[in-house]
Amino acid sequence: MDLYIIRHGVAADIGSEVSDEGQRYLSIHGRNHCKIVAHRLKDMNVKFDAILTSPLVRAVQTAELFGSVLKFDDEIKTAVELIGGHSFSRFVQMINRNAHYKSIGIFGHAPDVNSYSLNLISGSNPGGVQMNFKNASVCKIEYDPSNETGKFVWFLNSENMKLIEPA
Repeated sequence: MDLYIIRHGVAADIGSEVSDEGQRYLSIHGRNHCKIVAHRLKDMNVKFDAILTSPLVRAVQTAELFGSVLKFDDEIKTAVELIGGHSFSRFVQMINRNAHYKSIGIFGHAPDVNSYSLNLISGSNPGGVQMNFKNASVCKIEYDPSNETGKFVWFLNSENMKLIEPA
């Protein structure tokens, strides 16, 4: 199965309008940037059979924007495992519960998106690819639920839109 692990877009800062971390919403820049990255995925013929997202506002909004651009017309599902701070084993359990899908967009937060991706590909990262999950960056991993291993396919750096692939 193909996993697309995506960090949420740029969110509003905590201040007078937003006082709670969980209520931070995407800024205008964050929305526009997510659309640009999603269009890049569309140009690469990426499609999702399922979307799983952290229930925090900025992640849900990111998932909705990507889903809209990629013409995803099913329900976007929230998963508490993606809020942040959950163990890698809980993350894997979440993926395995959804192993009947062929392609899943997974929307979460730093540093978890980075650590989960690296843990999934720990045995298949030739050349030690460095991933720096800036907002709206995407990592594609081919995941085998039968042995809970992943293979690094590519990483899209959203800052410069550079696609990093194995050598």
